[in-house]
Amino acid sequence: MTGTTRRPRRRRGEEGETLIEVLVAVVLMGVAFVTIFGGIGTAIISSVRQQKVTGADSVIRSAAEKVVSDPYVSCAGGYETPAPPPGYTMTVTIEYWDGVGTFAKACPTADTGVQKVTLTLHSTGPHPVKDATLEVVKRESMLS
Repeated sequence: MTGTTRRPRRRRGEEGETLIEVLVAVVLMGVAFVTIFGGIGTAIISSVRQQKVTGADSVIRSAAEKVVSDPYVSCAGGYETPAPPPGYTMTVTIEYWDGVGTFAKACPTADTGVQKVTLTLHSTGPHPVKDATLEVVKRESMLS
């Protein structure tokens, strides 16, 4: 034989992957798991926010329906709205028509019978969403 060396034969049961192959496989699986769990986390947060937006919309529309169905309240009073669920606070602002063309926060000397009621729902908690606002124009009934 002229300078050729033979590698020793592997014994039975010594076949397998090298350390590099195992490390590459572990790294690829780690990247895949991080990507999958990151996507799941983002989906959960988006779902929670959308649920809060939908809940806020439902609460504020319910309050607006109550204001619409209640009888007109003159300058001396205000409107009752349903209590918001935990995690929300509601603000009710009444502006009065001045008879000239604008709404003002102060009640005019003579109530014109038209009000703009603004309902604002504030979200609190770990994932707050944008405030929901709804305006209702309320008129005093001319029917006796």
